[in-house]
Amino acid sequence: MARDTQGTQGATQSQASNIWTQVESQPMETVIWGRLYGKNIKIKSLGTRRKYKIIYTNSSLSIDLNNEEFTAGRGESNDLILTLNDLPEKILTRISKVHFIIKRDNCELTNPVYIQDLSRNGTFVNNEKIGMNKKRILKNDDIISLSHPTYKAFVFKDLSPNEAIGLPEEITRTYYINRKLGSGAYGLVRLVYETRTCEQFAMKIVKKNMLTGSAQPTSNLSDPERVLNEAKIMKNLTHPCVVRMHDIVDKPDSVYMVLEFMRGGDLLHRIISKKLLSEETSKLYFYQMCQAVKYLHDRGITHRDLKPDNVLLESNDEDTLLKVSDFGLSKFVQKDSVMRTLCGTPLYVAPEVLSTGGRAAYTKKVDIWSLGVVLFTCLSGTLPFSDEYGTPAAEQIKRGKFAFRHPAWKMVSQRAKTLINQMLIVDPEKRPSIDAVLQCSWLRDNEMFLKARRLMKLDHMEIEEEENNFLEPPTKRSRR
Repeated sequence: MARDTQGTQGATQSQASNIWTQVESQPMETVIWGRLYGKNIKIKSLGTRRKYKIIYTNSSLSIDLNNEEFTAGRGESNDLILTLNDLPEKILTRISKVHFIIKRDNCELTNPVYIQDLSRNGTFVNNEKIGMNKKRILKNDDIISLSHPTYKAFVFKDLSPNEAIGLPEEITRTYYINRKLGSGAYGLVRLVYETRTCEQFAMKIVKKNMLTGSAQPTSNLSDPERVLNEAKIMKNLTHPCVVRMHDIVDKPDSVYMVLEFMRGGDLLHRIISKKLLSEETSKLYFYQMCQAVKYLHDRGITHRDLKPDNVLLESNDEDTLLKVSDFGLSKFVQKDSVMRTLCGTPLYVAPEVLSTGGRAAYTKKVDIWSLGVVLFTCLSGTLPFSDEYGTPAAEQIKRGKFAFRHPAWKMVSQRAKTLINQMLIVDPEKRPSIDAVLQCSWLRDNEMFLKARRLMKLDHMEIEEEENNFLEPPTKRSRR
């Protein structure tokens, strides 16, 4: 039976409870993060490189894993030395000097566990061969086989909290569920790892009952079919500035969308951490946002919820690729149709939406307004419309009343301010299209353009062609 380190628990306490008691009682530097149970193998030939404890639980020998890395093989430098005392000779002859490594970075329970195969004859997890010098995620209750899938040598126990409780089998079979990245109005986002490739993704979980419980049952937002709208759109989108969807699982109560993981966080947190962004950086980010919006608009898609929270950054570098995400409020717009759903974030939403309560028609120009608000925020670290400015923000938006109040505006070019003024026009008919925005004088910056195209990883011919189109002088209007 597992040792009860606290000495206060009865002999009838469960094995799981004993395991957690041991983990929690260990000093940080010796935390037990996993356990390796012998299945068809005798565990007794431990090396002297590190100190491990063999315990006897439920008629099985096991090893507590409390170092960042654990190795097993025939070599004497391994943590577990495999000999004839442990394995039949016909199996031992196929064991490599270092057969496999199990690793958890910094022994942190929040990090995934990796197993790397270093053998010529193979290490198998749940009957699947890992492959020489390849690795995969090792999950709780995974079975490790040596040299052949039928020789099941070990069972791995992960002693970290189980983040996968309540998730569908289609998800837990394929992904290792990690920490929460954030939450929103309709669900939360978790960091996940694809088990076989070890690739990181962000999994967005949308609860359908968050929508069907709407107080307005006739609203488009309460339509259960709307929950899948984001997935249907994103599955067909391929652009360097639009977040890619990797996988989707649709269940009766929730939709699970597996999206590419952006390590740099969102634009809102970048602005907050920097107080504001330089005009040079703002221009680089804004150009990429416009490229994403153009891609969407050309395909009849209006985002309708553009805001810094929904703009993700690939890295923590100043010059980084940017991607537009979260199409939860998007909708396909046919040539002869209009959008009538009241949606979006109030401080970024267009005046025509607020003025009509979403009951009247509005168009893709709502995205242009939101882009103007985002650009304003990037350049000054403030919002153009706010309840703190004396009158309700909604009234300011409806009237298009804003000012360049912050001292930072003294350092911003007039061309940038002119573009913001053009995008934040109350009458949507007078607002520029996304194509017109991309042709504005402020964005005619060759250095920024080349930098953005390199970040977007477009081929040289496409860069050269668009650069020539971008830099050609405007054509003169013919007199009538």
